[in-house]
Amino acid sequence: MGDAGGPVVGASGVEGTTGVGGASGVGGASGVGGASGVGGASGVGGASGSARMIDALPLPAGFTSYTWAATVEEVAERHGLSVEHVLKFDQNTPPLPGIPQVPLAESLARLNEYPDGQYRELREAAAAYVGSDTGWEQVVVGAGADDLILLCARTFLGPGRRAAITGPTYSLYRIATQLAGAEHAETVEGADLIWRCNPNNPTGEVTPAADLVELARARPGTVVVVDEAYIEFGGESIVPFLAGTPNLIVLRTLSKAFGFAALRVGFAVAAPATAALLEQRRAPAPVAAPAARIAAAALREPRFDLAPTIAERERVRVALVAAGWDAPVVTGNFVWVRSGEPLAERLESEGLIVRRFPQGIRITLRRPSENDILLRALGAEPGPRGGRSATVVRTTTETALRITLDLDGSGQARVATGIGFLDHLLTLMSFHAGFDLDCLAGGDLDVDEHHTVEDVLASLGTALAQALGTREGVARYGSAVVPMDEARAIAAVDLVRRPHAEIALAFTGDRVGGLALSLLPHALQRFAMEAGCTVHVEASGLDDHHVVEAAFKALGQALRQAVAPGGAGIRSTKGAA
Repeated sequence: MGDAGGPVVGASGVEGTTGVGGASGVGGASGVGGASGVGGASGVGGASGSARMIDALPLPAGFTSYTWAATVEEVAERHGLSVEHVLKFDQNTPPLPGIPQVPLAESLARLNEYPDGQYRELREAAAAYVGSDTGWEQVVVGAGADDLILLCARTFLGPGRRAAITGPTYSLYRIATQLAGAEHAETVEGADLIWRCNPNNPTGEVTPAADLVELARARPGTVVVVDEAYIEFGGESIVPFLAGTPNLIVLRTLSKAFGFAALRVGFAVAAPATAALLEQRRAPAPVAAPAARIAAAALREPRFDLAPTIAERERVRVALVAAGWDAPVVTGNFVWVRSGEPLAERLESEGLIVRRFPQGIRITLRRPSENDILLRALGAEPGPRGGRSATVVRTTTETALRITLDLDGSGQARVATGIGFLDHLLTLMSFHAGFDLDCLAGGDLDVDEHHTVEDVLASLGTALAQALGTREGVARYGSAVVPMDEARAIAAVDLVRRPHAEIALAFTGDRVGGLALSLLPHALQRFAMEAGCTVHVEASGLDDHHVVEAAFKALGQALRQAVAPGGAGIRSTKGAA
């Protein structure tokens, strides 16, 4: 299922296949810590003999716990890279977060109170979302689908029981089984619980719903848990079959298609009597109140558009196949590459983090221009991509940065330059331009902010030029007048390849926050030069903060108009941009 980000690893750092054998017998002494870890004789942390020993239930022989993947910072340090050069393709979450559809003020004003333990609003929204006349009492909520996997194991497994797991698949099924004291094997005969991920993670294979229903109906005494974390990306849900199959349980998450992994919200759906068994055993309040409200609103009115992700998945997969890689058809927000080569290690050395398995690697889809970086690292030639986006990676002795710009976005921005006010200005500009912007930069701020400001704006211009491509079919011109209280800004843009800038920003002081205002005119000139366009910006007023905000808002509005579709060809009597 992969509801959380990090893989389950053993000593080699390779995610386990979880499906084969692996006795879960009890082994080792129960002391915690000590020189030898679990089973050591020295008590907690190797304390002296006078300390009272704390006994924990022993773990099964060969047990490996859930471990998060290496962080960007760890990978950068390991391979001598800057963090701006490291890209994570391992978490199976979307490149941009979901947008909460409810105001958070009311929930945040009640942080001293527990959530509604019944979660009626969330359960009703989930029931309506899955359809098939599902009642809210058939829904059980949890802190992500991972919480519900553990809940299913606690409810239906224990010593002397066995689960069936077919690998490679999500490792938490094996962990939950072993923590419950049960055994696991691949064969379904005689199993008390059968785990299935559909579509499967990491292979992307889809099992027909009819096959899963038949699997359950042929074994009425066996619980069949079907993890549908990726069902929005394709495949047929088994929810319509729950009424006649009380031993079926469906798991869902808001971490994948919805883009709310950080909220940790999932839910199980089952026949009423089966759901009641889980509801009796769940934690009193597993989901925070603000998270529950956001999740309920998202389920009531889903706003995700997965068509671009599915198209991008095929573009990436086809490019890999053309380069000779074994990349089968998959269903999910990822691509699966079967290989016995140490591809994950090789890619990590280049700052590209993928999920590793003994059978191959799983690549989470990011933005198209970022996916192209990984394709080229694997020797694949990226095919034409939909939309207009670009990724620029730049390193000098003074700065290191990565910018990804999508001209056909929704105005979402994640900016971290180390200069708070610059982050604010770029966020404003991207919002008003309707661009999606991801900017990560680090520079010699111990000297001053000059190099970072200039290089970020210059690289943003480079990204704009690359995203525009031939500049065919755009409106070309854009202009805007933006008032900001007493301040007013005027911006005009011409996307023809005649780089020129006229910047007149009238300030009364030297700084706003951590940003020296004198740096902005030159930085905007660099933006225009690198973008290969003409930019005029004028702004004045009594409050420097308002002056700068108005200038960047106006520039964003002008860019929105200029990059908008404007018919076929290049809008120039010369016939060239």
